[in-house]
Amino acid sequence: MIADSLTGAPFDLVDDPLGSRQVVGLRLRPGVRRPGRALLDLHRHLRHVAGDYGVRSVDLPFPAADPRAWEERFGARVRPAAPVGLLRLPAGVLSAPVGQVERSALAWRVRTILSDRLAARSATPTVGEVARSVAVSPRTLQRALADEGLAFAQILDCVRREAARNLLTGTELPVAEVSARLGFAEPAVLTRCARRWWGRTPTQMRSLPGV
Repeated sequence: MIADSLTGAPFDLVDDPLGSRQVVGLRLRPGVRRPGRALLDLHRHLRHVAGDYGVRSVDLPFPAADPRAWEERFGARVRPAAPVGLLRLPAGVLSAPVGQVERSALAWRVRTILSDRLAARSATPTVGEVARSVAVSPRTLQRALADEGLAFAQILDCVRREAARNLLTGTELPVAEVSARLGFAEPAVLTRCARRWWGRTPTQMRSLPGV
């Protein structure tokens, strides 16, 4: 099991501090030097043995001058200056065999629907429309996602962020066209999101070497 590969790592398994039923935490033990590196090494190890395992969020037990840079490294929300270092992940990951982690069928289906709609340049679907696509009520969908430590808006934001990076760095489409493809009402919304995601404007993202 993947849990066996963590033997000796300076982390303790704990219940999800945010209360999601299908999420657990790996809490960094006190006294570990370079806690940021320890958490990042844990994340990279889990990526190696479990693939895209679905990290939910990361608590850094120190202030961070650039939280966005840490979010880029982990691919998840980061909370700086937290009481303890903690990485939140789906509970089933640790009990899975190495290389055989199963994705959440529901969360992945929601993500796929949103990605397909953006790729088709359709209007971004609401939670009600996605719920109908997966044959559940909106309340049931939101409750099921919450059990997994996710929210519909969080998945949509992640899908848009990935699509924005691909369109900005992999095409020469005007920023206004990129904004429209992401389902934003105007380019200014993309600019605000880009500043939140990366701390840069869309134009600045395009000018970065090697991005």
